[in-house]
Amino acid sequence: MRYKEFLESKIELATESGFVVDPEKVNKVLKPHQRDAVVWALKGGRRALFESFGLGKTVQEIEFCHLASEHSCGRALIVLPLGVKQEFTHDAVEKPEYCRTMEEVEQSTSQIVLTNYERVRDGDIRPDYFTATSLDEASVLRSFGSKTYQTFLDKFKNVPYKLVATA
Repeated sequence: MRYKEFLESKIELATESGFVVDPEKVNKVLKPHQRDAVVWALKGGRRALFESFGLGKTVQEIEFCHLASEHSCGRALIVLPLGVKQEFTHDAVEKPEYCRTMEEVEQSTSQIVLTNYERVRDGDIRPDYFTATSLDEASVLRSFGSKTYQTFLDKFKNVPYKLVATA
C-alpha cells in the first residue's frame, strides 16, 4: 500500500444521521439562507455552521435545537460563553432557560436549556441527557490538546443531533 492510499483509508466521511424536515416547518422568521442551513444541518444530524458575524447563527442554532428536540421528543442544550447568553434569550420566541446544574435542568420546563462551557466540562451538566445540542462560539474547541476539547469529545458522543457554530 502506498502512503497516499494509507492516508486515504483513514479518511472518515461525514454520514447523514439526521432526518428530513419540510422547509415549511422551519420558523418563518428565518431568512432563506438560514432556513436552508437548518434543513441541511438536521438532515446531516452532526454539522457545523461556519458563518461570518451577522448572518444569524443564533436563530439557526435555536431552530435546529427546537426542531431536533421536537422530532425526538426530547430536550436540547445550547452551550455558550456567558457573554452571549442574552442574544439567545432575546432572539428566541420560547425563551431558553439558563441552568447551572442537572438538578436545575430537571426542574426546568424549557425545551431548550442554555449553559456555559465550564459547566459541561466540569460535569455540572450532562450532555447525554439531551437529544440535541449546539455549541456556540465553538472556536473555544479549536485547540486539539486542550482540556475542554478532549473532555467534550467524550461527553457529547451519544447525543444524536449535534451542531457547532462559530464565525
